[in-house]
Amino acid sequence: MSRAANSKGIKADFLGAFAVLERDERVLMVQNRRIIAGRESLTWDLPGGRVEPGELLEEALLRELREETKLESVAKPRFLFYQEGERVQADARSHTWRSFFFALDHWEGEARAAAEILDTRWMDRIELRRELQAPYHDSFLLWLERGGSSFSSSWCD
Repeated sequence: MSRAANSKGIKADFLGAFAVLERDERVLMVQNRRIIAGRESLTWDLPGGRVEPGELLEEALLRELREETKLESVAKPRFLFYQEGERVQADARSHTWRSFFFALDHWEGEARAAAEILDTRWMDRIELRRELQAPYHDSFLLWLERGGSSFSSSWCD
């Protein structure tokens, strides 16, 4: 999520699209390296990422899925929920994000780590609750527990 900061120290906002793929009551997760609380951490995240300039949400979603897992969607994504959040560092907002989450019900191929992804793993609900510890995971975990279409999040370092 890093981009150049403006004169007030605020980084460019993040617009993201993320895929929720379920198979046998397990959700596909990808492993990334992130800087959390000032140190490098390994995290499990949903496949997806930044929407590039001039790109539609669905285009970004399918591109990121292909780049990270080599999977190809064969059906139109279905909207699940929206998350808006802010990252606060040293008591000041560094940037905000808006992420859209979509279900992909049909795809081709077997998930394998590609691009910057370190690994892939299908996780059941118990594993998800145990493994998803990053501050931005709060909305996905709430959605898993009770559903909903809109969430707010705050990540304070």
